[in-house]
Amino acid sequence: MSDAARPTVELLVAGSERLTFELRNGHPWAAPTPHLVRVDGREVHRDARNVFTLRGLAPERLHALAIESGGDVLRIDARTAAASPGLDVRDFGAVGDGRHDDTAALQAALSCCPEGGTVLLPAGTWLSGPLFLRSRTVLHLQEGAGLLGHPDIARWPLLPATLPGAAGARVLGSWEGRPAACHASLLNVIDAEDVRIEGDGTIDANASFATWWSRPKTPFAGWRPRTLLIAHARRVAVEGLTFRNAPAWTVHALRSRALLFARLTIEAPADSPNTDGIDPESCEDVRILGCRIDTGDDCIAVKSGKPGSEGAPPPSRGVRIGNCLLQRGHGAVVLGSECAGGIHDVEARDCVFDGTDRGLRIKTRRGRGRAAVIAGVRLANVRMRGVGTPFVVNSFYWCDPDGREPHVGDRAPRPIDAGTPTVRDIALEDVDCAGVAHAAAYVLGLPERPVEGLRIDGLRVRYADAAAPGHPDMAEGIPALRRAGLTFENVRGLALHGIDVAGAEGPLYATRNVDPDIHDEDTAA
Repeated sequence: MSDAARPTVELLVAGSERLTFELRNGHPWAAPTPHLVRVDGREVHRDARNVFTLRGLAPERLHALAIESGGDVLRIDARTAAASPGLDVRDFGAVGDGRHDDTAALQAALSCCPEGGTVLLPAGTWLSGPLFLRSRTVLHLQEGAGLLGHPDIARWPLLPATLPGAAGARVLGSWEGRPAACHASLLNVIDAEDVRIEGDGTIDANASFATWWSRPKTPFAGWRPRTLLIAHARRVAVEGLTFRNAPAWTVHALRSRALLFARLTIEAPADSPNTDGIDPESCEDVRILGCRIDTGDDCIAVKSGKPGSEGAPPPSRGVRIGNCLLQRGHGAVVLGSECAGGIHDVEARDCVFDGTDRGLRIKTRRGRGRAAVIAGVRLANVRMRGVGTPFVVNSFYWCDPDGREPHVGDRAPRPIDAGTPTVRDIALEDVDCAGVAHAAAYVLGLPERPVEGLRIDGLRVRYADAAAPGHPDMAEGIPALRRAGLTFENVRGLALHGIDVAGAEGPLYATRNVDPDIHDEDTAA
């Protein structure tokens, strides 16, 4: 077990009839055998997943739990919330047959919901355009309930790039790190607090190559919407739901704090454009726990915008990712490339990365700004299967309109200026990788500002037998590699311990401008 000798359990979300917990037992994502949960002496749950939900509990009651896991018995008392006034959307005229446009009825229920109340979506298919949630309310999707995005793009209103305010313009719509008019998302939590979106239903934005995915680089009336937008909000919890077919990023949290995403399933076709799973941008205190994400782009991407006329955006800070299964995306846990405000204090632990192009991926470039500091990043107790390159730092990332300009890709030192970014204090601990295709690690710092303080303590790599050559990341001059070792270029303060790499083709280490240029003595080549 990486962080504790004995399992621990924490209550994540308390509803009136459901409780969600995280079990930390040293096993990423799920235990080898199911754990047994008893509530008030009665067996109610068996599940191997480490983040689990108990349902059908009595409201406003202190429940005694006993959790049997791996020979240990953990005991915890947890209280359900008081029962809240429930508004059934059918009472507002919603039909739920998947053909009738229920937008007005659903919004009426959400707008009329009193503080402390719950809007209920029963089983059925509720066809809708964008909806807006209020503070101190709950949206609950019962099992069998599906919120389905309307296929008519004209029914999705616009959010302007900014709104005027006493403290200056307030970003409302954004696209890839800059304010921009966007279509409203299917669900919108804007300037709200104490909001919960929960249940066992499905939220399908209904995007396809006939609609939103048909023009990935060109706006419609505005840029593509998300499935869920959380903007300028506090204390928002999203739990238990399945999200499918986002028009762009599935969950976009913008300039918000105290956010929890627990036990979500997020799915989109592998070829769908920009359908990231969960993207916190300029957010603080974010927890992403027990989620399975399988999309057409990055699974989780932490961002903080691009520089603009208003100066650097706020940073992202205090992001905790745990017990997640991240599948098939371009990157499992990604930091940047929009990072002008900085990204600080990010931890991903107890996770499984399965079939992603990259595992932990840090991407930045010249021009992001002096506040573009990516620092305090920890990856611990992670298992990777079939990942192309488990660890990447790319300081020459080219996926911007000017990404092929000489100042972005130049490998010669340039003067440090107001646009020079920083990457420092990165740690990998107890990372086990099987089926690696391209490279064990590929780290490129800037020659004028190297990566500072990179520590790898316990890295095991085994390669795929049928690996095909591929590029570890996106920048000028990165060659296609097959079963390569660890590349470090422009790094200060490199510390390697417990490196176990078997089957590399070519040298185990390729280093340039690295200080100290150390090779771990207990490496197995």
